[in-house]
Parts: sequence; C-alpha cells; structure tokens
Amino acid sequence: MNTPRPTALALLALLALAVAPAAMADDRAPFVTASGEGRVEVTPDIAWLSFGVSARRPTVAEARDEVAGVVDALIRLARATGLADEDIATAAVSVRPEFDWDPQTRERRMLGYVVSRDIQLRLEDLARLGELTEKALALGVTDASPARFDTSRRVEIENEALAAAAKDARHRAEVLASALGARVGKPLRLSAAGGMPPPMPMARAEAMMAADAGGGPQTYEPGLIVVIANVGAEFELLAD
Repeated sequence: MNTPRPTALALLALLALAVAPAAMADDRAPFVTASGEGRVEVTPDIAWLSFGVSARRPTVAEARDEVAGVVDALIRLARATGLADEDIATAAVSVRPEFDWDPQTRERRMLGYVVSRDIQLRLEDLARLGELTEKALALGVTDASPARFDTSRRVEIENEALAAAAKDARHRAEVLASALGARVGKPLRLSAAGGMPPPMPMARAEAMMAADAGGGPQTYEPGLIVVIANVGAEFELLAD
C-alpha cells in the first residue's frame, strides 16, 4: 500500500506556518534597551533605636516585675529626652521556662523563667543619640541593636533618585544608538526599583566600652545615607 505524498499546496501551507512566528517577531519597530542608576545622598534626621529587656528569675512574677521596672524607667527616660508617646512603641511580654541538664541525675532541672520585652524609640534630635543610648544601657537594658537611620524626606529623595535613574537610562541608550549611527526616540517601556541601604552606626558593645572608659556621653556620627534607584528602559531606535 502506497503512502499518499503531500501535495505542493500542503507543503506551502506548512512552510507558511513555520515562517509566521518569525515574521510576527520582526513586525516590531527597532528599539534599544538600557538600564540607569540614580543616587542621592542625604543627611539623616531620624534614628530608630531598638532595646530589649530580659530577666531570669525563679518565678514568672519576679522576672516580670524586674522587666517592667526597667521598661518603665526607659519610657520615663525617653519622655525626658523629648520623645512624644507616639515615638515610643513597646512589644508584648514574652515568657519562657529555662532548663539545664544535670549530668549526675541525667534529668532536666528547672532554672527559672525568662521574661523579655522589646521597646522601640524614634529620635529626631540626633545630637542626643549617644546620651540616650548610654543612659538606656545604664538602666539595665540587656540588648541594644545598632541605630537605624532614616530621613523624613524619604519619598521626596526616592523620587529624585528615580528621576536621575531614568535620565541615566536614556543617556546610556543615546550612547549606544549614536555608536551605531542612530538616535533614540520616545520611551516604549519602563521599570523601576529602588531602596536605601542600612547605615553602620556604632554598635552596642562599642558604646559600652566607650562609656566604661569614661569621658561622658559619646558622639555618634551617622554620616550620610544613600538612596539608590534603578530603572530599566526601552526606547525607539530611529535612523539618523
């Protein structure tokens, strides 16, 4: 039995289907893509301070009372430093039992209960950052994270960085196009991303060492924070 052979018309139809995707892909006008970056440096005017208070005692009540005393003293200190109530945030109390292993009896033994609580402060008077941190440590704070700096002009600064990134993307596209004897037309597609890298202030251990060495409250220099935005862009590519 002979297998029927495809006719010339069928072969042309198959060829047309194979070529169609490539033809459709070529329908777009020439374009050039480029990425751009914008950076804006700004002096911080806000510091976020995070403190932790914990205590281990035989009973929950004893540990809770000790933690509450330190937290209350820290809140009074914050208010005396000029912070409003909306600049002070306290977390819920955490309670957990703590055990140890007795190698002689090969059993766990109860050591007591650990009660913890965190408090976060928003400070705008950065000149008092060192004073507030060291006084907080003197009250019995058991944990202090490095200060996180920010700016009250964050939205404005991020917009400036974004605009600079867009201009940088167009400039790069123009350099590419000019090298090939073409020029850049209107933008066809834009995408953006941005962020602010965290600063690196003096850590808690260094603050304690400085305080132990004497000489009064230390001066904290947060330096500048950099807002970075990145833009990807696609532009028309026109014949020069």
